[in-house]
Parts: sequence; C-alpha cells; structure tokens
Amino acid sequence: MNPGNFRHKTQLSVKTTTQRSDYGDIEVSSTTSHNIYARVKWLPGSEQVNAEVVQLIKNVEFTYRFSSVTEIIDRIDTIKYLGDTFIVKSIQYSGHANQQFVVIKGQTAQ
Repeated sequence: MNPGNFRHKTQLSVKTTTQRSDYGDIEVSSTTSHNIYARVKWLPGSEQVNAEVVQLIKNVEFTYRFSSVTEIIDRIDTIKYLGDTFIVKSIQYSGHANQQFVVIKGQTAQ
C-alpha cells in the first residue's frame, strides 16, 4: 500500500469502560482522543426511515497502520472525519501476521 494514501486526518475516540460494583452495569468512565492519519474509502450509502424521518446513512472504510492505539479499538468507539462522527461497525486486522493494517468500517446517520 502506498504511504501517500494515509493522508486523511481522523480523530479516534477510544472509550474506557468500567463495571459498576452495585448492579454490575457497564458504563463509560472516560474517553481518550487520538489524531491518526488513515486511508479513507467511501462505500455506498443508503437511506433509513426512523420515526417518519428519512435519514441518510453514510458508510466509510478507514485503513490504519497497526499501532498501540489501533490495537485497542472496540465497537463502542467512534471516529470523527470531516465533521461527521462514525460509529465503528466492524474491525478487521490484515497484513503480515494480522498486524500490519487495521480496516475499520464505520457508519453514521444524519
């Protein structure tokens, strides 16, 4: 993969969860933001009707180089890119020994 493809600046918001001792519920205790460059590929979008309102669903694929930050990404985390906040839908590790690239598919509703 060409290094020039990783030119889009994104902001990863990694959430830390803790389990409450009283009822055992899991809650978000803190959020850490990291600015990382990625390769961005736009995927076909769709429309969704929610409470009689039509929403545009944007789908995008982010490819990151494997690092200590991308290793801890989970499905509860979000990615900000060009003013939109994308929810992580899938995470795939690829490359040599599954530790070269991280491909994340994200989705947002507007």
